[in-house]
Amino acid sequence: MPAFLIYEVKVAVALAIFYMFYRLMLRKETFHRFNRVVLVGTAVLAFLLPFCIITIQRPMELAQAVESVLIQAEEPVTLDMAPALEASAPWWSTAIAALFWAGVGVMLGRALLSILSIVRIVLLGTLVREEDGCKIIVSERDIDPFSWMRYIVLSQKDWEGPHESIIAHEKAHIGLRHSADLLLVDLLSAFQWFNPAIWMLRADLQELHEYEADDAVLRAGTNLKEYQYLLIRKAVSKSGYSVANSFNHSILKNRITMMSKSKSPLARGWRVLYLLPLVCLGLGLQARTVYVPVDKDSENLSADEKFEYVLNKVTVVKYAPATVKEEDVIHVNNVGEIQLTAGKNFDTAPVCSENFSYWLTSRIQYPDDCLYDGTLVAMFTIGEDGKVGSVQIMNSLCEQLDKIVVKAIEKSPVWTPAMKDGKPVATVLFQPVTFMIRVSFKAQLTSTISLKVLPDGKVEKDGKIYTKEQIKDIVPAHKAGEPQITVQIIAAENVPVGVIDDVKMELRKLESLKIRYIREDSQDGVTRYMPPMPLGGTVRVQDPAAGANREDVFVIRINSADKIFFGNKPCQDDEEMVKIAKGFLKEHGRKTKFSLATDRATSYGAYTHMQELLMRVYNEVRNEKALEVYGKPLSELTVEDRNQINYQIPFSISEAERKNSK
Repeated sequence: MPAFLIYEVKVAVALAIFYMFYRLMLRKETFHRFNRVVLVGTAVLAFLLPFCIITIQRPMELAQAVESVLIQAEEPVTLDMAPALEASAPWWSTAIAALFWAGVGVMLGRALLSILSIVRIVLLGTLVREEDGCKIIVSERDIDPFSWMRYIVLSQKDWEGPHESIIAHEKAHIGLRHSADLLLVDLLSAFQWFNPAIWMLRADLQELHEYEADDAVLRAGTNLKEYQYLLIRKAVSKSGYSVANSFNHSILKNRITMMSKSKSPLARGWRVLYLLPLVCLGLGLQARTVYVPVDKDSENLSADEKFEYVLNKVTVVKYAPATVKEEDVIHVNNVGEIQLTAGKNFDTAPVCSENFSYWLTSRIQYPDDCLYDGTLVAMFTIGEDGKVGSVQIMNSLCEQLDKIVVKAIEKSPVWTPAMKDGKPVATVLFQPVTFMIRVSFKAQLTSTISLKVLPDGKVEKDGKIYTKEQIKDIVPAHKAGEPQITVQIIAAENVPVGVIDDVKMELRKLESLKIRYIREDSQDGVTRYMPPMPLGGTVRVQDPAAGANREDVFVIRINSADKIFFGNKPCQDDEEMVKIAKGFLKEHGRKTKFSLATDRATSYGAYTHMQELLMRVYNEVRNEKALEVYGKPLSELTVEDRNQINYQIPFSISEAERKNSK
């Protein structure tokens, strides 16, 4: 959710709480001016309170008389958040923001229209006299008396009749600057139009204005009964201008009751102190703790020995939408600017039960609407029992990213604590996390090109036929700073794989491509990274066990008759293949490598079908693992838990290429 909507929600909650306590504590009292100040003040305070963040500084000991060392990560772990095909923000977030601003526009327009209507009446009316800084305007229109800023407006009928009390009432409005109150509250109401509390507050404020003006008239010596009769006679119409103070307001009964009511004891005014605990509670909920480095010689923090350790930095990368420019990114800091000291004064370092760098990165989601990048440093403790505690941000990046990192670390797996002299000791760990936004990338859709391969070896693109040698002219080469181009190869099931290979050879000359295999009768497919053309321009038979233990490689061959072989052993049907492959994957775990080899005459349909079967193998084994670990199928897991399963069972399928003979 955009930050300004979160701010508006905070304002709405504060405003509702303040107003509720006002109604309970002060509304029925006769402290009209005091209550008016409380209402306007709490409305403004509700808008300011979210900006009031108390920072609590806590000292953090540094080493004596040594230079601070820069945070360094031997092998930073990077998680690329690829750009989504849709807009960066969820549709519902955009819809709510649009609805909010539409409401703001309507309310501001309504207030402006009201002001323009009053200005028109003033300009068309006749200035009869000025007194006490007020201008009295007589209008030919049949309107109810009202005041706005320095103007008092009456109809011709009211001017010709007894009008001393009316003018005295409106002068009180002007002298007490009630119009300024209404303009301010109207502005605040525009940004809280969805909040019933602001409208109830506005109505109460108008009521207080009338109480104050009535009180001023009576203090000037006007007879109470005659004034009340005048109000009753004028109660048949309304002004209708929201920003003006009307003599004939619709709260007649309350006004008459308040005139006759005895004054409230002054001691009841102390009820306003209810605001103090409410404000303190709001400030406390937003307080932040920041750790400040302090020299050991100047500040004696603790007699206990400190055990500190810096973890490897992790990096989270997000590709910004094409609409985001470099100047839009808010660069806070970088890893070279952050300094601290890590004292590894223990025998063995703490060790997480899982790969903590990968575990943490898989649980950090870079928000779509966040344009901050830089490095933050989280500090947390590993107790003697191996549990994580006291997660704090030492170097802040922004509130949104700080909270994401803290929340992720708080769910850390159990650690093996550090050891000192054969005993477990508590350790302070520092985890640097770099958030990086990459801009100026083309939209993901523009990086996908579809080629339909025909049986004769030619390709079709956008309805035109090309030879394979012309591929370099219709597929742009990859440029630095842009996403890799994905080429969708579409072919009928009966097209030989050798023909597909010839097209692939031409594509490999372009480098930095990904290839997606799709059958003509299906939209589903499998994407593979395609290595560039080797030196010399020839492709030899690839050893399926290259770079891996031969025992962990599962070789699948499809001959020219589309028969499947595991090594030299033929496979009878799909279910047998899936069963055998699943058993192999479970036995060898994350070391498993599937290698798929074909002949030139192998049909494209058999080739893509085998890839789909291998994907099925991975999906079923991952699903079984999810049920075993979490008691839920993979589809019902959170993103973090699903990433953990995928980490334990990584996807690994290679294409065992043959010598390119024709």
